[in-house]
Amino acid sequence: MALLERFKDYIRRENLIEKGESILLGVSGGPDSLTMLDLFCRIRDEYELDLLVFHLNHMFRQEAFAEAEYVKKVAAGYGLEIIVEEFNVPEYIIEHGYSPEEGARKARFHFLEKWAGEYEIKKIALAHNKDDLVETVFLNIFRGTGLKGLAGILPLAERKNFLIIHPLLDIYRQEIEEYCRNRDLNPCYDRTNEESIYTRNKLRNEIIPELEKEINPGLKGVVYRMALNIREEEAFLNRLGLVKFKECLLKREDERLVLSLEMLKREDKVIRRRIVQNAVRELKGNDLDLYTVHYQAIDDLILSGQTGRFITLPDKIQVRRSYENLFFEIRQQEVQEEGIGLLEIPGEAEWGDFHFKTGILPVTDKWKEMIGDKNVCFCDLKKIRGPLAIRKRKEGDFFYPFGLKGSKKLKDYLIDEKIPVEERDKIPIIVDNEDKIVWVAGYRVDGRFKIEEDTEEILKIEIHNTGGD
Repeated sequence: MALLERFKDYIRRENLIEKGESILLGVSGGPDSLTMLDLFCRIRDEYELDLLVFHLNHMFRQEAFAEAEYVKKVAAGYGLEIIVEEFNVPEYIIEHGYSPEEGARKARFHFLEKWAGEYEIKKIALAHNKDDLVETVFLNIFRGTGLKGLAGILPLAERKNFLIIHPLLDIYRQEIEEYCRNRDLNPCYDRTNEESIYTRNKLRNEIIPELEKEINPGLKGVVYRMALNIREEEAFLNRLGLVKFKECLLKREDERLVLSLEMLKREDKVIRRRIVQNAVRELKGNDLDLYTVHYQAIDDLILSGQTGRFITLPDKIQVRRSYENLFFEIRQQEVQEEGIGLLEIPGEAEWGDFHFKTGILPVTDKWKEMIGDKNVCFCDLKKIRGPLAIRKRKEGDFFYPFGLKGSKKLKDYLIDEKIPVEERDKIPIIVDNEDKIVWVAGYRVDGRFKIEEDTEEILKIEIHNTGGD
């Protein structure tokens, strides 16, 4: 089947577009986005589509300005309006401590959503392909993931008030490049894609080709089919979770939901997690990024928590147990002394009387100048399973104090440090997504996360006491 027909077939199968819709196309000028642009223009009349092109000049490379001009000419050749934004992503990355990939992604989505809103467009099309999906699955595995991560990139996904569609997910990168040659599209090529300086590039250029060579030549197809199967199972569990959420919901108020603890306890842990997801979505109107440490804390609250205990989630959401009810509430003022606070990488957070800030540093000698400052912690970023969370100590906590051999109970460490009993619960404990202690804030980092010779990027965590300064 010709690629155009496969494109149309995939759009029909996944219900990605309808006749008469307006679509904002993200076009970088590379092979993937030019192919997507060309394919959409070939079906424009059949589907009566109103197409708008968006290009971000990220200023990463010297060629970026020439590429922006080229995309303008291409869009004009198709008779399409184009919006070009110039934004200094390298400066943005340094200012906020993002990795290059994360900084570029955040900037791109910010402007896509801005212009989709300006033009009242509800669908944004991005040109991720089948290889991208496979690489994303591997990346999610390396970071630690659940079913959602194993599904990779979805054909259609909700983001705030927009729908993101990926119409090329059933097409390999090699097929796209061949299509460009056959259609004389002359795409721009990002030379950094050939350099294995980022994790995705290492996967693309080294790891996956080696796995195909040594283990399974059809690896990409296998992973792609696995992702499709998992997507179907994840969708089923989500539908079941919604049904169970409605059964557990006792009362709905403007900024509060009341759920039955008795009914929650009867459900399997997998369904309880989805009930929590639905509760947050119902309360906030959109999804919230929750991680293992949050779900486990909420589960502990449901199964064995005492009345009055609560967990603090991002966006000022508090989950509180009161007798036989579980409350999901939006608090106007965050109270986190007893709760769990999320600390993104990079990011900032408040917890009790403390302000935290994280950033990503390149491996240089400058960070060594700050060693000894008890309010700053340095770790090997690749050893961290993020996001981080801030909590107070709990029974059974242990860690591997940097500079000491073996593990030590946190309780014993605090005694050895001669910290008064009444002060111990006020000390913020920074943990990773698996609830491993990363830093006893203001005291000692865990040796499992120390910086070593093969460290590529450094995580910097700063703490500042805001109480009574």
